[in-house]
Amino acid sequence: MASTYTSTLNLELQASGENSGTWGTITNNNLTKIESAVKGYVSVAIASTTDSLTVSDGTTADEQSNAIIKLTGTLTGNTTMQCEAVENWYIVDNAATMGTHTLGFKPAGGTATDLVAGSKHILYSDGSTMFDILKDAGDIKANGTLTVSGNTSLDGGTFVFNESSADVDFRIEGNGDANLFFTDAGNDRIGIKTASPSTELHVVGGVKATGAIDFDGGGFTFNDSGASVDFRAETNTLTHAMFIDGSADKIGFGTSAPTSGFVNIDQASSTGAIAVLTLDQGDADQEFIRFDGSTASDQTASLTTDTSVGDLTGHIRVNINGTDFWIPYYATN
Repeated sequence: MASTYTSTLNLELQASGENSGTWGTITNNNLTKIESAVKGYVSVAIASTTDSLTVSDGTTADEQSNAIIKLTGTLTGNTTMQCEAVENWYIVDNAATMGTHTLGFKPAGGTATDLVAGSKHILYSDGSTMFDILKDAGDIKANGTLTVSGNTSLDGGTFVFNESSADVDFRIEGNGDANLFFTDAGNDRIGIKTASPSTELHVVGGVKATGAIDFDGGGFTFNDSGASVDFRAETNTLTHAMFIDGSADKIGFGTSAPTSGFVNIDQASSTGAIAVLTLDQGDADQEFIRFDGSTASDQTASLTTDTSVGDLTGHIRVNINGTDFWIPYYATN
């Protein structure tokens, strides 16, 4: 009865009474193939777009019997490297020059797994499909640095950074900014475009919110550094419903150029049928307006005790509790 061969490693199974004088050589070949399957290494240059690892029964020269396979060469198109359609496992080092082409590894007649350029893969085959273990792994713990040069997708679970609350920072780099997003762990602060945030949230650059903003439980300070910057609040029809002119130190309502006073109110509509200013005093014991200024006995100060005012010049219309009245005003002496 002649020798037979195993399906996975192609080891020679010798029949009783066969191979007289060569039994030792065959046994040594089997042991060598087993050693290659456990720790063997081979470099294979890809020769075509449908290439195959060499395989042979009994001998030790075949490529497939090695545990570690390095693929080299330059692809000329989308390529598939195949092994026998048997159960096996491989460590594949993809050192081939791929360009824009793809490189798959599969059992003959089966389903391939794609190899990443310049990467190493741990693969196994069930005889019909090649599986990449790290594409569908369970929990992975890296005690050193984990570097990913390809895309990263986190799907179906939470992401926690620094669960142990160690003093380690987190940084996201943009195309032109090294600190597009930065968490300062030691100070419990977050910086946008800054690596040294001075508050819990420090943004260097513009901020735009299309939804509601709620400031609750703290003060709000605009332009704490005293820079020459303006502030503007817009309404449905007024672009400058409230305007702070940073360089002129003036405030305008309905105007973008307050000039006639520290506070300048412009009703901004000739057809609105509304007053310029409405004062609603809810405290019956308090005045509507209080004037504080310098006093003098003549008319040289903002407040005066002089009763010999000039000629009556005109009146200012006011409305008190729904009724129009007129306040007279006088020219100075």
